[in-house]
Amino acid sequence: MHEARCDMTETPKLDIRELVAVDCVARARSFKLAAEVLHTSQPTLSRLISSAEDKLCTKIFDRGWSGADTTSQGDVVARFSGYVVSALDAAEAMLFSDQAARLSLRTNLRSNQIEMVAAICRYGSVTQAALALGRSQSDLSRMLSNLSKRFGLDLFTRSPAGMTPLLAANTLAELEGHISYYQAQMREQLGLLEADIVGRVSVGLLPFSGQDLILKTFGALTNDHPHVRLLAVPGSYNSLVGALRRREIDRIVGIARGDDCPRGLIEKPLYEERFAVIAKADHPLHAATSDADAFTRTNWIVAPHGTPVRSYFEAVFSDLNIAPPTQTCELLSFGTAEQMLIDSNSVAMLTYSERKLAELRSGLAEVATGLPKRRATIALTRLADEPHDAALAEFECLLDQVVQAAA
Repeated sequence: MHEARCDMTETPKLDIRELVAVDCVARARSFKLAAEVLHTSQPTLSRLISSAEDKLCTKIFDRGWSGADTTSQGDVVARFSGYVVSALDAAEAMLFSDQAARLSLRTNLRSNQIEMVAAICRYGSVTQAALALGRSQSDLSRMLSNLSKRFGLDLFTRSPAGMTPLLAANTLAELEGHISYYQAQMREQLGLLEADIVGRVSVGLLPFSGQDLILKTFGALTNDHPHVRLLAVPGSYNSLVGALRRREIDRIVGIARGDDCPRGLIEKPLYEERFAVIAKADHPLHAATSDADAFTRTNWIVAPHGTPVRSYFEAVFSDLNIAPPTQTCELLSFGTAEQMLIDSNSVAMLTYSERKLAELRSGLAEVATGLPKRRATIALTRLADEPHDAALAEFECLLDQVVQAAA
């Protein structure tokens, strides 16, 4: 889990292959897709990422809703890995500007090769460079020859004064300087994160209920802890529960299931809303609520079976011995649901807080149906066996404050 703390000034440098791997996975958000881009296997790619994590004593990627997500520390590593990849591409363009076919520096160049070239440029001698790098002269001579042949580059000329670097050698030495600088900056920024709360807060949003409060809480969390990764994911109950069990998300907000809450999950009540029938302000049903037949002449938009809203809807009209026409719609936000009502002659049964009803969109109104009123508890759902996490604890504390302020 890479929990140990490192002295960022003493940790080993990442190799070019590791930096390229981090950049590619971060861009693709998938180990499978990144492996295809790099023309390597997933096990090889995983080993490169694991090696980078071990060197930095931090986790770079987590399993997330969209695939491989960077952690807070991973954001930093991925950013500077991207800078390194850009530097590699710029050096490649300079080295091979007159060649149509060329080897990619991203996948073929190694850090020890450019460190060797930079050392020879600095000292003007293979012998002195070998001493500085703690290698034998024969090793460096062999590496230099292999590098020159592999890429088809003339790197140095020999003279009585020593090794004189050519353009290609100077380009690679400059590249080594850029990469060393970026890695130093990366370690500095990783060190700064140790004083702050970091981590991920990923919340699954069930349709309508509590969505605005989650976003208000995210705003407050951003102000206090700007390095926490935030994600709000709309979805159906089953899809979000599956994601929660796979730890792709951390919480679900929406109508509590109560006794029907799946095993292994815990619901924390936040506040209450109530079921309400909503339609256009000029809908005929507003003037005909005392006529039971009016309900059967009206098309109702309702949530899918298995949801609390649908269960309440069916129970109410079963008690009235009527079965109004229904259209099942799974719309994931107030905005889309309310727009559909504006553009149709249907009515919908939804849940609203009194505050949200008071702020109902212009052109819509609650229908005074006289149906039995029932309240719905909005809850925050989590895994029962979840370990303590500072970012999630801070999120819940701020959410409680936001809920109280909105009450």
